[in-house]
Amino acid sequence: MTTTDRPATSAAGAGVRGAYRDERAQVIAGSFGLWALLATLAMLFGGLLLAILAIWASSEQWPKSLPPLPWQIWVSTASLIGCSIACSAAVAADRRGSVTGVRAAMASALIGAGIFTGMQVWAWFVWHDAVEQLLTDDGVHRLATTAFWVLTGLHVAHVLGGLIPLGMLVWYALWRRWTTVRRGLLGHTAIYWHFLDVVWLAMVLTMFIIL
Repeated sequence: MTTTDRPATSAAGAGVRGAYRDERAQVIAGSFGLWALLATLAMLFGGLLLAILAIWASSEQWPKSLPPLPWQIWVSTASLIGCSIACSAAVAADRRGSVTGVRAAMASALIGAGIFTGMQVWAWFVWHDAVEQLLTDDGVHRLATTAFWVLTGLHVAHVLGGLIPLGMLVWYALWRRWTTVRRGLLGHTAIYWHFLDVVWLAMVLTMFIIL
């Protein structure tokens, strides 16, 4: 791929499906699907956060002596923000026609997402072990541990889903022709990771309040 590569506009272009008039129509359809997905996820995560906050506010058994959130949470937060920034940098580099910039930014985003996932798994074990030492016979602390696992686990599941398009984009940037459809995927992926970033910050704030 060179900086002079330009998107194909005919229906015969790479990646175009027969159901679409051309590549741009395929990108528009992808945008519609993405925003529908994000609207659904916003309701899912928003409802979950509100439910947990309602339980925390109304429960007399919510534990008061929980250990602080592990430092791995803050490292994972920084890595996720870095991933989102790298995605934006890739979009900007593509608009400038800088293939090298796209490659570097997408590789950085993939690394950041991997660090986030690894740090989250580490944080699960660290915080779980700390809480287990405080568990009483009536299991009061399990309210908090359940909230922690549900919040972080659901988010990581969607992070893992986001790793797929990131990996595809790195592959395309390194070895494949850069088409309109793939440029559209780049923009969609950046929006998805920005969404995960916002959701995660809301979750961290919630955990900071209730845990």
